[in-house]
Amino acid sequence: MLRKGVVLTPDDFIGVDWLAKFKELGLNTLGLHSGGGPGHNVLEHLANCASIEFQNNVKAAGIDYEYELHAPHDLLPRDVFATHPEFFIQPMGHKKERGTTGNWCGGTNAALDTIAANGANLGHRLNPSTHRHFFWGEDLNDGWCHCDKCAQYSPSDQNLKTANAIADKLAETDPEASVGCIAYHQTIDPPELIRPRRNVFLEFAPIHRCYEHAIDDPNCAINRQQWKTLLGLLEVFNADTAHILEYWLDSSKFSGWKKPAKKPECRPEIVQKDIEAYYRLGIRSFTTFAVYMDGVYFDTHGDQEIKDYAAILNALH
Repeated sequence: MLRKGVVLTPDDFIGVDWLAKFKELGLNTLGLHSGGGPGHNVLEHLANCASIEFQNNVKAAGIDYEYELHAPHDLLPRDVFATHPEFFIQPMGHKKERGTTGNWCGGTNAALDTIAANGANLGHRLNPSTHRHFFWGEDLNDGWCHCDKCAQYSPSDQNLKTANAIADKLAETDPEASVGCIAYHQTIDPPELIRPRRNVFLEFAPIHRCYEHAIDDPNCAINRQQWKTLLGLLEVFNADTAHILEYWLDSSKFSGWKKPAKKPECRPEIVQKDIEAYYRLGIRSFTTFAVYMDGVYFDTHGDQEIKDYAAILNALH
């Protein structure tokens, strides 16, 4: 199946009938995002977008839904620190002590068991129609553990260990469940020591790429490295299950995460070249953030960018 979608926050539904727009454009996969930045309560931020009524409306429109979430505080609640400080990260630096900032220490089975159980519970609660689950770590520059047990593992390895643990737990009750392992920011590089479970797939989210050039343009120093990284990731993960999370339509990114919202600074010819490059690798799952594209955005800027994006995807065979 060719997945064609966008990722939105609850605020992006203000003034927009996104389900009607999906049907009009031929898109088939809706991603729900609770926001980035500091850790937060995922269900609280998703609000109505996590309700059964909302999910039923999406399904009735013939659209799949899934949730893409920075969920460190749901996977490892901060109040656990009082009884199990060893579950939390040892920051870089010999004199720094463990604290509640960052993600978790994967050096003990007990910590991973706790995270896996919480991830499975959240996954069952959200019940994505695709059976694909996306649980990301904290949106920080240094959110992974540097303790003696974790020191040999890169952030990408630690991230994959977590995805594997959650995938194992979800598989106990849902044989169709799969878990995305996000290659993004600190975890963009291929893991070196850990290998994915059969039900763990790659999610490639190249937030630091260049949008003046295509992702595979050898004449762009930034994207040349990004493309090399993706090819390395596909030596670890299967291309036919890999998922692209791009920023082609992400008004929030191109607005510096501050309103008023600006139009994305990505030309349709770049989007087309990107999608064709990913497609040639065997990838068949595409979404892009479209955050800030609410009613005010469309009234101000129109919807040509999302029409172009949908048309490019719909032309694939």
